[in-house]
Amino acid sequence: MKTLFKLSDLRQSPLLWLVIFCCLNFGYSQELTVSSTGGQILKDGNPITLRGVNFGNWLLWEGYMLNLDQDGIKTHTQIRNGIKGLLNNNESKTQAFETDWRNTYITNDDFAEAKQLGFNVIRIPFHYNMFWNTSNGTLKNDGFQWLDKAVNWAQNNNIYVIFCMHAAPGYQNPDHHSDNPGTTVDFWNTNNSNVNIASSVWKHIANRYKNYPGNKWIAGYDLLNEPVLETNKYRLIYGYKQLTAAIRSEDPNHLIFAEGNYYGSDFYDMLERWDNNLVFSNHYYGAQGESNPNPQLQTIMSQASQLNIPIFVGEFGENTLDWVNSARTDYDTQNLNWAFWAWKRHETTRSIYSFDGFYGWWRITQYLKFGENRPNLQETETWLAELLNKIKLSNSHLQQPLKDRLLPPQPIGRYIWLRNSNKYVSSNNGSGPVTCDRSSRGQWERFRVVSAGDRKIALKGNNRRYINSQNGNSAMTCTSTSVQGWESFEWIDVYGNVALKGFNGKYVSSEGGSSNGMNSNRDTASGWEVFEWQDLSKNGELSGTFESNENSALVDVYPNPASDRLYINLAEDQSPILRLEVYNLQGQRISESQSAKEGIDIQELAQGTYILSIELQDGQQLHQRFLKE
Repeated sequence: MKTLFKLSDLRQSPLLWLVIFCCLNFGYSQELTVSSTGGQILKDGNPITLRGVNFGNWLLWEGYMLNLDQDGIKTHTQIRNGIKGLLNNNESKTQAFETDWRNTYITNDDFAEAKQLGFNVIRIPFHYNMFWNTSNGTLKNDGFQWLDKAVNWAQNNNIYVIFCMHAAPGYQNPDHHSDNPGTTVDFWNTNNSNVNIASSVWKHIANRYKNYPGNKWIAGYDLLNEPVLETNKYRLIYGYKQLTAAIRSEDPNHLIFAEGNYYGSDFYDMLERWDNNLVFSNHYYGAQGESNPNPQLQTIMSQASQLNIPIFVGEFGENTLDWVNSARTDYDTQNLNWAFWAWKRHETTRSIYSFDGFYGWWRITQYLKFGENRPNLQETETWLAELLNKIKLSNSHLQQPLKDRLLPPQPIGRYIWLRNSNKYVSSNNGSGPVTCDRSSRGQWERFRVVSAGDRKIALKGNNRRYINSQNGNSAMTCTSTSVQGWESFEWIDVYGNVALKGFNGKYVSSEGGSSNGMNSNRDTASGWEVFEWQDLSKNGELSGTFESNENSALVDVYPNPASDRLYINLAEDQSPILRLEVYNLQGQRISESQSAKEGIDIQELAQGTYILSIELQDGQQLHQRFLKE
């Protein structure tokens, strides 16, 4: 319903001005919440799955990520002091290098690439001392220059960020990544002084971002990375409640992420939903290649479920490709949120990107680790400058096999069939519900996978209609003429098979082949919710599946007829070309290419009629017939 106001109404009604002002939503805007029942994270009231990556080593150095995993040179402070020593204890030069590192290691390009790869959230570890003067016990604003950049870049690229206090006052655990040089854990001391400092820092941060432009892209605040309490474990929840209260005194809405004891693995001493927007966050790094990558996951899921609290696996990785694939599959089929560790590090296949080592950095690390062959000042400055060049995203290398385990490729633009329990999914030509009860395949059992944006897909039947999940309220149909929410699904790889998760955050079930139809209403995926599938274009089964549109307004293929080379001219508003394929009329693929800049060579084709299939980067598929003379 629309209501029209006259200008005279506004002049005469200050209250009406106030209502309109509030509706314009200046300043604060919040998208992510936690459902009151069901333990789901919601975006604008609808379920969303966060799948992300950690930008570790940006604002807080970790020795192993720099080839410095050695006693005495693991923590951020130890690394900083070591570099400062090589710079002849010149604090201004040391500060300049630390600043240059932060300006170079992560930029808008990294946010854009994470989004392009398919991630939708970035977890950002930070050190509390970026906001606290340890010398006089007062707050400072130094860290905001970096967190502001993160929010701005998140807004630029439509990707969420989570701020995580990775290093807390007094050290919350005995490990190097909390900047702990030893093993003493004093964050949980009896006088509560360190919890008070952390509370002040969080209050300071929440005050900054409660009305910050673009703050809807802040998913929330991760209170404390990987706490460890060997005794007096009741202090964990008391500390968390105090940190939460400090944030809520300024920011009533953003999510609160709370990690379990023992490095994020044990939730027994915090089983309470003390905030409406609370998310439990667990971490797990298993033994290399272990068969079960999540031995405590079912226990944690049960605990969280009883409290209607969603789970975010804030860190996992540093293992074999098979282990990573198994862990990610567990999280995706159990409807959990996750973030892989890590985005970028030194010479490895176990982060999304890797930057190269070089002789000069090896010399510096050998000296810092073992005191061998100290570089002079000129060498140090030259090699640190070279390191800053190496760590740029443009000079780093994507680890494609790892990325594909985390975000497997989707068959956008391809024709497929789906099968469960040896029965095929059928559109039934839009007459009645979609079922999984066919023993053989025909036109009704073939679907084209179409991009629905944000790594979601739609399934288009032979009747040129899309499958509709009906939001889980009734059996699915193949009757929709366009792709909206209920026509979009998450394509979740399950060891080469696929599970489909609907707009309502529930998985599609074959219902064991029931003629009453398939439903999108399952909380987890296994058995009836996992489908075999096959790309028909790879199997010579595409006869009759091409749509008979000629796309004349969108693409021009010329000359036609042609004898040696075809050229393509797309309409100005069309997405760039991703893939070109030539098929014969029997649906068999004859050739494939990635570019049409110099035309498509068709000299080797026999005379006859063919179909040129043009897949665009936005997932659109165009088809044009042409005649080879």
